[in-house]
This record gives sequence, C-alpha cells and structure tokens, in this order.
Amino acid sequence: MEGSVTKRKDGRWQGVVDIPTLTKKRTRKYVYASTRAECRRKVNALIEEIENNGVLNPDKSTFKEFAQIWLDTYCINLSPTTINGYKKYISYINKYIGEAMMIKILPIHIQKVINDYSKSHSEKSCENFVGVIHGVFKYAILNKSLKVNPCDGIKIPQDTTKYQYYIYNETEFNKLLEFVTGSKEEIPILLAALCGLRVSEIMGLTWNDIDFDTHVINIRRANVNVNSAVIEKSTKTRTSYREIVAPSYVIERLSLYKSVGYVYPKENGSAENAGNYGNRFRRMLKKAGLPHTRFHDLRHFNATMMLSHGISDKEAAARLGHSDINMTKKYQHILGNMKTKTADILDSIVKKPDVKKDVK
Repeated sequence: MEGSVTKRKDGRWQGVVDIPTLTKKRTRKYVYASTRAECRRKVNALIEEIENNGVLNPDKSTFKEFAQIWLDTYCINLSPTTINGYKKYISYINKYIGEAMMIKILPIHIQKVINDYSKSHSEKSCENFVGVIHGVFKYAILNKSLKVNPCDGIKIPQDTTKYQYYIYNETEFNKLLEFVTGSKEEIPILLAALCGLRVSEIMGLTWNDIDFDTHVINIRRANVNVNSAVIEKSTKTRTSYREIVAPSYVIERLSLYKSVGYVYPKENGSAENAGNYGNRFRRMLKKAGLPHTRFHDLRHFNATMMLSHGISDKEAAARLGHSDINMTKKYQHILGNMKTKTADILDSIVKKPDVKKDVK
C-alpha cells in the first residue's frame, strides 16, 4: 500500500492513500497538513493504522459480497457439484452473517453458526462447512483484505448420533442378491458389492465401458445430481479413473441385460439420478425383509470381503479407486494377475443357484 503527497491551491498539503480492493470500486482516504513533512507523517500513520487493524479493504464489503467474489474467482475451475455444495454452505451462513462487514466478523460469530448447524448435520458435514467458510476468509487474507482468519480455533461440536455402519455378511448379501436376481435391480447391487463402484459411477457406466471378453470394466465418469439435474462429470479423483477385472458371475449376469447407452438408465434410456437411488434401495430392503444398510455400504462390504479373503490393502484400494495420496503411490506396482485373482475370490462369495433366474 502506498500514499502520495501533493500541495493544494489553498496552500495546504494533501495526502492520499489508495486502498486495494477486489472490486472495481476505487477506494481512497485523505489526510491534510500545513507542511509537507507533517502530511507525509500522517500518510504513513494512516497506512500503519490500516495494516495494524487488519483492514486492507475498508470499502465495507459484506461477507455475502466477498463470498460471491470467492466463488466467481477462486472456485471457477472446480466441478459443478463441488461449487454447488459450496453455495449451499454459503447460503446457510449468509442467513447469519451475510450482511455483516468482513472486518467485523469475529470467531464467536462463526462458532455460534457452526453450533447451530451441528444440531441438524453430521460432524463430517460440519467440518466441510467450516472448511468452506475458512476458505473465504483465507482468500481475503491472501488478497490483503484481512490479516486474521476468524475461523481459526473454531471447535466442531461432537456428533453424538454418528451413523453406525451396518455392513452385510455373506449370508445377508446372498439373500439380497437372490431377491433382486432376474430384475434390473441386480445390476447396481452386483456393481457395488462385487466391483466396489460408487453409485454415481454406476449411473454413469455405459455398456461400451464393459469388455465382456476380458471381463474388464472401465470407470471413466460419474453421473451426479446438481440442482435437480443429472450431469456427467469425471470420476471423483484421479485414482477413481480406473479399470477393474469383474468377477465372472457379474459379467455373466450383466450379459443378459446388454444393450446400448447407460447400464442402469431410466425407462426412457436417459441418465438415472444417483441421488434418488438411496430411497429406492431402502424400500427394496424393507420389501425383502433384510436389515437396513445404506447402498454405499455395499462398497464397504466389497472392501471387507476382499480384505477378509486375503487381498492386500493395496489391491483393494486400487479396485475401489481410493483417493488417499500416500496409499496411491503404492498402487502403481500392482500386477495384472493380482487383479484377476481378486475377481476370482469375489466370484466365490456368490452362492450361485442351480438354475439362474432369467431377466424379467
């Protein structure tokens, strides 16, 4: 930040300090004195006062305004689903501090918001929420608009109602599989439980992604719900972009449904909404008289089956498209024959009936 000193026509000296902002609005502050030296001292004192107070953007920007700037600039290259999630968090906090000036927001204000948010959201969601808000203030510091982040030191309330995983054992899974065999509902069940695919990856899978000769499934995209619309995006992480060898039983059953387009589409052939499948799965379990478990927990079933049958954590993580960077480095040297061996082991989990149901 710099300031200039000039002499006015009335004989007084005028000091001008230009304040950097993130908007096109020009912001200046003025000081006056009878001598040049005195005016320069006032200019320097003004600059020091602004910087010491952590106010390098005194144009009275509100949190709502600055958060929008952050979304439009810093987040511009993020995926639509990520941006949509950020907007939801910001919309929530705007109800509390949206009209407050950035320079006046204190840690206690943020803590009150997160305490209220935690009453109806999980601990993980609270962590993500604080992460987004922290990012807004961090961006303000990066652009010399603030010097202190009010999110530092915020405590996430403990989640006393944390979801307790219920992962099916082999008997329960086979009962589920028997219930859906012969209907198109066995497609997502097989892909999640025996191949470890995420629901969004299943909804984005096409028949062209499956090589029925080599049993290789290529996971290249995911269909996600954004503002009630289904959009196609790349997989969750770089390691999610992968190929796996599917168990023989999976390929055998999928071949009965082989067509064109999506593997699990709507009746009209368009992309299915992954966000709606959880409710459908819940109703399916109730009808089958099976214990409640989330559809995503079939991925956990896949992982526990692999590990309990002696598959290394490296191979299991590679098949699941694990995103942990440190573990990812270990996946690079996994041999192809291990992938086939894993498929054979997963295939052995299924209790195949003597006469398999045909497609309904």
